[in-house]
Amino acid sequence: MLRLISAAVLAPLAWVTIKLAPEWLFCVLVAGVVLLGCWESFRMLVVAGVRPFAWIGALASLAILWAFAGASPRFEPVLPIVGLTIAATVTGMWRRTDPLEMLRAAVYTLFPVVFVGLNLSYLVLLRRIPAPDGQDLLLLLLICVILADTTAFYVGSWIGRRKLAPRISPNKSWEGAFGGLAGSLLGAFLGHLWFFQDLPLHHALILGLLLGCAAILGDLVESMVKRAARMKDSSSLIPGHGGVLDRIDSLLLASPVLYYYYQVFL
Repeated sequence: MLRLISAAVLAPLAWVTIKLAPEWLFCVLVAGVVLLGCWESFRMLVVAGVRPFAWIGALASLAILWAFAGASPRFEPVLPIVGLTIAATVTGMWRRTDPLEMLRAAVYTLFPVVFVGLNLSYLVLLRRIPAPDGQDLLLLLLICVILADTTAFYVGSWIGRRKLAPRISPNKSWEGAFGGLAGSLLGAFLGHLWFFQDLPLHHALILGLLLGCAAILGDLVESMVKRAARMKDSSSLIPGHGGVLDRIDSLLLASPVLYYYYQVFL
């Protein structure tokens, strides 16, 4: 019941944010999600036994989003990643005594920034595409990912037999994965009929397949981190759903896939 109540609250908020919120407010909200997702990632890494520099990673993630938003002063998004690499390496050599711990601290500071901060910032780039395409792309992304997650869960629960990645997530099955792909394809088809008639049907279906695959892979990557930390959920911030990262993991790889597909083919 908590899952249904949370979903009933979050879904309309997401729609209003995408369609009605000004660009600056959308960026602020994405920044909040980025910070929460990074915090949960760093927290799980600490539980897993490594000691990253979370504050450096959080600043770098916000700087990447700032660059994607085109705010002033303007700079390339690669600059925060270069700065992060230097800062994490130097701080590791300064704050850690063992060379292996120095290396671990630097590498594990980079991972949440790239996986969460960089990938989620593509939502801002999608929103900056001139209306109505940018807003419609975001809605298409949400519909595909939500249906992929939902159908994967129920198909896997009902008929899942063959394990997809037992060392990462024992409950995920190939049947559930194919159900998730079918759900994403359905979401793309419905989006084309409902609000995105300008998107040719064959492109919509290709995107449905690509976004479904990216959603499954993003979910597996987050499951890998949770498995390393021996945690069921990334946190308990959202009643019935776990943490923020548990809700956005499928978006993390799907967002850049959608953006670059639009740039190259559309």
